[in-house]
Formats: sequence, structure tokens, C-alpha cells
Amino acid sequence: MKKGQRFLQILLFASLMLSFNNCTDETHDDSPYEREENNQNRDNTNNRGEEKKDTEDPHQSSFFSDEQLSKANTAENCDYLSESEKQTILYMNLARLDGEAFTKAYLSDLQNSSNPNERSLIDTLKTIKDKPMLIPNQKLCEASKYHANDIGSTGEVSHNSTDGTSFGNRIRRYYNGGAIAENIAFGNSQALKIVRQLLIDKSSPSHGHRKNILNEKYCRVGIAIAPHASWSYCCVQDFSDNKGDNQ
Repeated sequence: MKKGQRFLQILLFASLMLSFNNCTDETHDDSPYEREENNQNRDNTNNRGEEKKDTEDPHQSSFFSDEQLSKANTAENCDYLSESEKQTILYMNLARLDGEAFTKAYLSDLQNSSNPNERSLIDTLKTIKDKPMLIPNQKLCEASKYHANDIGSTGEVSHNSTDGTSFGNRIRRYYNGGAIAENIAFGNSQALKIVRQLLIDKSSPSHGHRKNILNEKYCRVGIAIAPHASWSYCCVQDFSDNKGDNQ
């Protein structure tokens, strides 16, 4: 597809308002994606082909105790996740653990912002404390990886698979939880940038991405970061409760 056509497609997706609420409580953000504006090819690997590291090291934060960092680091021993994927879960858990501390540690540049999305995020995080930690689930990670590779190879921007399968049906092939939700971010491969991007959530009027990350009913997560033909990278996050653990 030509670049001009791709741009028009992205604008069309940006104008759509999607939501799913039914008896199985399947939800995703009300915008099909969260992308980093003007970020095409900006967040690539370095010249040696190695994965970039985040400028902030979550393990060295002075705003969280060693006990808190250990509690939030639920993906530490998951050998099926990359370091960036592990750290993305860690950052999300730190936001759920103590929103105000997270703001001081990683969002200090936004505290005096006049941008309504950034301002509402700071206000929301003031109310977040001791939410249940997101525990990585290998089956959910397989669902996330499938979708990241599927849309990444074609450059699609959608929660549906390229064969038309809905995100709900795709996730339940792997993990049949009671409540499920999905976030997708485009344009970044670095954990902190991905989490900031989704929490600020400028493309979603109801801040669906942010709500998914901070929603206490979700305690299981799958994540995959993969190359994307149109936006350099995509990050797929699939959320659920623990009802599918024994299925």
C-alpha cells in the first residue's frame, strides 16, 4: 500500500470509536490504537542491532522501596519475555502499586502540564494505591505475540487479526478468562515510553488504555513487543482475571 493510502487509513482508524461490553466483559480501548505521533523509525535498535535500554532504570528508583520493586517485578523469572517486555509489566505494576510515587519517579515533567490528557493522568494517579499486581500468564503472552507478529508483518492497525478474527475470540483461544481487554501501542519498543504513552492516552477520549492498565479486575497480563511494518514497533497487551488459570 502506498504511503498516502496508509496515512489515510490511519486517519480513518483514528476517527473510529469502538467499544465492546457484553456478558463476557470483553473490552478494549475506544480508539483502535495508541500511536506515538511522528515517531516513524525513531525508536529503532542501535547500530549494533541491540535492543535499546530505557533511560530510566525501574530497579534503581528512589521513590519505591526494594520491597515494592520486588513485589511489582512479577515478570522477573519469565524466560519467554524479553527484557523490555518484563520492564513494561514492571512499570505498569509500579503505577498500580503507588500512583503518586510513579508520578514523581517517571512523570515529573507532566506535573505542571496544561494538556488535558496529561493533567487528568496526574489527577487519576493520585487515587491509585495498592492495586493487585499484574501477573504474566504464558498463554496470554502467546495471544499477544500472535497478534503483534500478525499485524506487525502486514503493517495493519487493528485489534482484529488479519483473517478477521476479533480480539476476544483470539484471546480466548489461548486463555478463557472471565473478563478480557486489550491495549495496542505503536511507535515505541522501550518499556517506559510504551507505558507513558498508554497512560497519557491522548487518542482515546475515555482513556480506555489507561483504564485497562489501572483496572483492579485485571490481574493477569500477556505482552509482546514486535517490529511493525508501518510504525517500526507495536506493543500488544492482553489483560484478564485469573478465571482461566486452570482451564
